[in-house]
Amino acid sequence: MADDELLFSMEEVGSLKRSSGDRTVQFGNSSSVDDDEEDFYICPITDDPVSPAKEICNYLKNIANNRQLSNSLPKNSFTYKATWKHAIEKARAMPDPWAEFHLEDVETEPCIRYRYNAITGGWAQDQVFIKMSSQPFGKGAMRECYRAKKLSNFSHSSNWKSASNYVAKRYMETVDRDVYFEDVRLQMEAKLWGEEYNRHKPPKQVDIMQMCVVEMTSRPGKPFYHLEHYIEGQYIKYNSNSGFVRDDNIRLTPQAFSHFTFERSGHQLIVVDIQGVGDLYTDPQIHTEKGTDFGDGNLGVRGMALFFHSHLCNKICKSMGLTPFDMSPAENTQLDCTNKLLQSAKTMLRGCEEQCGSPRVRTTSLSRMPPILSRLSETSLADENISDVDSIPCSPLSLGLSADRSPRVWSFMNDMSETDTDQKFSENGGDSGYPSERRSEGDLGEHNDRLTEEKWSFFHSSRAHIHRPSCVAVEVERLNSLFLERKIGKSILGKVHLAMVRYHEAGRFCEKDAPWDQDSAMYHLERAAMCGELEAIVALGQCYLQLPHHILPEIELEDSVENRKKGFNLLLQAAEAGDRPSMMLVARAFDTGNSLPPDRTQDWKEAVCWYDCVLNMTDYDEGGEFDGMQDEPRYLLLAREAEMYQQGGFSLDADPQRAGDLFTEAADAAMEAMKGRLANQYYMKAEEAWSAMEE
Repeated sequence: MADDELLFSMEEVGSLKRSSGDRTVQFGNSSSVDDDEEDFYICPITDDPVSPAKEICNYLKNIANNRQLSNSLPKNSFTYKATWKHAIEKARAMPDPWAEFHLEDVETEPCIRYRYNAITGGWAQDQVFIKMSSQPFGKGAMRECYRAKKLSNFSHSSNWKSASNYVAKRYMETVDRDVYFEDVRLQMEAKLWGEEYNRHKPPKQVDIMQMCVVEMTSRPGKPFYHLEHYIEGQYIKYNSNSGFVRDDNIRLTPQAFSHFTFERSGHQLIVVDIQGVGDLYTDPQIHTEKGTDFGDGNLGVRGMALFFHSHLCNKICKSMGLTPFDMSPAENTQLDCTNKLLQSAKTMLRGCEEQCGSPRVRTTSLSRMPPILSRLSETSLADENISDVDSIPCSPLSLGLSADRSPRVWSFMNDMSETDTDQKFSENGGDSGYPSERRSEGDLGEHNDRLTEEKWSFFHSSRAHIHRPSCVAVEVERLNSLFLERKIGKSILGKVHLAMVRYHEAGRFCEKDAPWDQDSAMYHLERAAMCGELEAIVALGQCYLQLPHHILPEIELEDSVENRKKGFNLLLQAAEAGDRPSMMLVARAFDTGNSLPPDRTQDWKEAVCWYDCVLNMTDYDEGGEFDGMQDEPRYLLLAREAEMYQQGGFSLDADPQRAGDLFTEAADAAMEAMKGRLANQYYMKAEEAWSAMEE
């Protein structure tokens, strides 16, 4: 057993929960909702060198050490029971940090509690009783916080002095009631990613606070509040949903965790806005590809771009096999100061970290998966190769946990002697020490194994959630294995690089009134094109060919033979992907010879093929009405093809019959577009073509 993993049985933990009066040493449950299960945690270390919490943790470590020295030590042995009893006594002796506010004297209010199960996507509700202060003790940008106490469902008394401390939060501005539920869903699904991160054995494990919604049924309007445990310690915001990274208290774990979620989700999401006490986080934000879930804080691929612009991979990222996001030389230079700060962090790698894409970290693939992952897999499942099945994780029971072990498994996160920051635990509020692997009460024998496997299937049920590195080189290799129609626009990484282009162009990454970094913008535009992002391919091709382009219009590249070759090949790639304007540019190039690179020649046969591709596309707008306002109306293209067949040349044989037919089609199309005079001209040209055939 590793020195940072303390394993305790359900009997032991239940005993502590009952004996401690549900007030002090508290243990965390998983992301699922069990009937009467509370969310319990170990309090972080305080500045007091003889903190009861620290002594309790030491006693818990002694239990593990005793068990490590003698695996055959019976649970009813004197040493074992005495150590556990001593830990309970320390727990009961811990003072209430809110004793001075006398919340026990506040009126008791009944409320309905709503809890979310991120595994099943379902909600559970029950009635609880809380006492809440009338005045807020803190405010944020959108919410204000109130002190509260709640009686535990395990408590058989009404001793409010021993009730757990909670923080109740509400929005200061009126919001839709669904917002409260969406916030809980976000936090509980982010908690799943914390549990998956912990399965890869990082130096320090993380946990995300349990949060629920309570409806104050006795108050006018039955207002909603968010309710979560109050945790003592220094609250720190490590990164934000818009690229902020704290640099005066450098941490490795929060940034590595965010990076991990991006790669482990197959680029489909990233968990950011990491904040909390130690490595117990609360109020995170999830950016998804589409940016439609999880409220206004979900910035989609733009939020992912903001994270990576300020992220420099640290030694945890490297130890877990996470790859650096491609950055320009100028951007890497800006991150040099961050690199110096990273050297001051005192995280000790253990050497047992699992690679992010390691097939050894497995969970059974079952038919049911969490709703968010089911939704996210809709667009990416078809992109995977059959070989990816080797990476699908299986049951956590294969990690070495005994199959006949019926007690509940509790894994405490970190060795109390190590730190992930340049400050000691006593300075930053300490290690959260929260469990990452849990099982429900009553899960014994076969039922235990079945339910455990079901809970740990939370994102491995779909091959869409296979580790994908953050670097373009590996992404290009993946895309090259796909068919063309599945290659274009199928890379979220390409969309992130395109978002970086737009941020540079908008001046987001430079000082006010300073020139924006055109070289870096072009760097990311090239990466986006390499990843098959159609908009980037078109813009880069036009830029190389000295044509007007709507992305980075201020940038002009050198007019060289090499650039013209690159530009034409890019537009040809876009045309093959179905981009109508690119088809027209390629067709015109083969038709007139203009914009053709030196390695290609004028070719009317090729031009006709591309004109036909354009003609086979719809000429109707979104409302289903005929669109006669296209830059290249149908009748003009048909007439041009007719002229080429009438004249012949440049690898195209003259065909008067075909020319006459095309002029007739052009005339009909002109009539449909209300161009009667032009239609008459085409009819006359058709007669001329057919007469030439008779001659």
